[in-house]
Amino acid sequence: MPGKPETYDVLVLDATNKQSLAAARSLGRAGLRAALGESVGQYRPHPPPAFRSRYCARSVTLANYLDDPAGYVESVADFARAHRVPVVLPTGDASIAALAPHRERLAGLGCVLAVAPDAALDIANDKSRTLQVAAKLGIAYPASVPVCGADQLRAAEAAFGYPFVVKPTVSWTGLAADRVVPVEVVDEAEALDAARRFLDSGAGVLAQQWACGRREGVTLFIDHGEVVASCGHVAHRTSPPLGGASVLRESMAVPPELFDASVRLAKAIGLEGVCEVEFRRDAAGHPLLMEVNPRLAGTLENAIRSGVDFPLMTWQWATGQRVRPVHSYRTGVRTRWLHGDLRWLRENRERPGRPDSVSGARAAWAFTAEFARTRNYDYFDRSDLGPGLAELRNIVQVIGKAWH
Repeated sequence: MPGKPETYDVLVLDATNKQSLAAARSLGRAGLRAALGESVGQYRPHPPPAFRSRYCARSVTLANYLDDPAGYVESVADFARAHRVPVVLPTGDASIAALAPHRERLAGLGCVLAVAPDAALDIANDKSRTLQVAAKLGIAYPASVPVCGADQLRAAEAAFGYPFVVKPTVSWTGLAADRVVPVEVVDEAEALDAARRFLDSGAGVLAQQWACGRREGVTLFIDHGEVVASCGHVAHRTSPPLGGASVLRESMAVPPELFDASVRLAKAIGLEGVCEVEFRRDAAGHPLLMEVNPRLAGTLENAIRSGVDFPLMTWQWATGQRVRPVHSYRTGVRTRWLHGDLRWLRENRERPGRPDSVSGARAAWAFTAEFARTRNYDYFDRSDLGPGLAELRNIVQVIGKAWH
């Protein structure tokens, strides 16, 4: 007779994301059995490095959520049913969008979808609605103009001039092949092109004044309306340079005004579990709200190495256990995503003179000097070598693209 199927404590989705690997390592070190899953459409072209982790008790290839979202949901549900998985933990916007409408179905299988309530997700994932809440709370954000066409772009130019930022109101629409991300524009032609692309993808569009200061973020964990942990960071570099994934970040003590704004906003939205609130300072040093990520974000490695274990807290919260509060963490901890930092170096070279770009010499020096400052790298861990070796292949490919 065939044996009983193996059981797992959690299915961590979006294994291509570096935060999914960080989550699996955290949960595995806590003694939990973590399966890691990824949509086959996200293999680029190889399976994710996270599948090579010693903490990946099983790797799971799921249906392609790009062209078969129903099949993706079905494959997650089938695995959860067959292996008695009590918690499904997505870390990407697309998987959350696919699975959130089926939360009750998963619950019927004895499985909790470990993300915020649907009503809170609807607000947090829509930048226009997030800004509406911020406005009611008196939280500052960049001057913004909703865009439907050329007239609104000209109004934005009159209000704050070029360069400015054209931003989709949602990062995932289901119509584009990937997340849609903000871009800076320096003239009307670029603005029109960006706005049309975002509108065609199914997203709303905002034109926003460009904030040129440093990027800061506050990650919170909220349990039954109470903040039980927080961790602040500054993102020194991102890819794309305007404000994409952080590739170099450092833990920091959260300034009181940022902590207060983050907590008030998260509670007003109704967020539970983990969330990240992002700000950017303007030329005068005033913090402006950028967005809210209602999930584990790409800065997760920094928080864990600083002493705040958000993945384990998420698992405790999802399984109805007491979430152990964290009252302090280490500041000044730097973590780096080398693959992404190489990409930043290439992107910077390709966009001289644009917002958030620096000279080639300055970029090369900043990139090289960082090897003497940072000891913590995403994917690389002495006790878990497999993902780092797989990531080296990706790094070699980035280097090849950069010089051809």
